[in-house]
Amino acid sequence: MLYEPNKYSFELNSEMLQLLHDEFDVEKITSKFAEVLNGKGPEEIEAEGKTIFEAYGRDWIKKVRQLGDEYPDRTYEVLKEIIDKSGGFFKFALLPQRFIEIAYLSVMEISTLPIIENNAERLIYRVVDCLMFNKLKDKCGEEVANLLPCQHACLTACKTIHQDLDIDAIIQMEASMPKEGHCQFAARRA
Repeated sequence: MLYEPNKYSFELNSEMLQLLHDEFDVEKITSKFAEVLNGKGPEEIEAEGKTIFEAYGRDWIKKVRQLGDEYPDRTYEVLKEIIDKSGGFFKFALLPQRFIEIAYLSVMEISTLPIIENNAERLIYRVVDCLMFNKLKDKCGEEVANLLPCQHACLTACKTIHQDLDIDAIIQMEASMPKEGHCQFAARRA
């Protein structure tokens, strides 16, 4: 048997990451949001943010899952083997973590997503230097950014991936950029 270098690659496919970055560029979504804010008050800003960023989060994670399946790496293959051998027990939280990491690595200009906890009961991850929050601050001002319209993208992405994987989980935001200096999200087995 000949050695196939990509067959055993544990690295995420760079073409996949670029496709996701191009389609879900943070610059584009924050510019779109900034354009609709003219003359709107906090309640309208919240409503617009919820609409725009929920759609972004849902579409983003669905595309991540699609491309994550189309561009498998050895890590993904091993995860699926473990899940199959366990009768699906390890599906939560290993599988959602993979897609969530791909999502953030593809658009946030980070090299790792801090995973605070991953076990049979909880998946907790942290976004430390959020490009989306920073772009919102640049384009819309600190007051608007501190309303965290972008939280809807992250929460929706997390909820959607769990739903799409048929995992019953409770999703919460445990920390926010304006208060704690980072955002933290938790998925708990329901």
